[in-house]
Amino acid sequence: MNYTYIIIATLAQFVLGALWYSPLMFGKWWMQIMGAENRTKEEMQKMQKEMVPFYLLQIFLTFVFTCALTIMLILMPFNPYTSALVLLIGFIIPTQIGGVIWGNTPKRLLAKQLFVMVSYQFFGIILATFILAY
Repeated sequence: MNYTYIIIATLAQFVLGALWYSPLMFGKWWMQIMGAENRTKEEMQKMQKEMVPFYLLQIFLTFVFTCALTIMLILMPFNPYTSALVLLIGFIIPTQIGGVIWGNTPKRLLAKQLFVMVSYQFFGIILATFILAY
């Protein structure tokens, strides 16, 4: 396992997530899904400061995921992208869908939330696989 690539892939996924959930991409949808679209700038800044421990936890969890992805890519005798798609279709999508449908998401926002979360996971896994495989 090349830890330099694992760290680069971890940071790349984290940056992708920051962009994905920002106003540049799907942040407005995400704020609507979370019921936070009408917060003031001050409320948003306070909320972001309170989220710092969760950002740190997310970086750690992304590192753990990337290590597991690396092991899977090493052990599975497929093309790395096929392995990544097996992971996505077999594990990530079912758990993401289960988490959303059993959460408190209003039914009118389920499809939006699933799109944002699953598409982020797809592109994050493909990005990490690209970095790890080369």
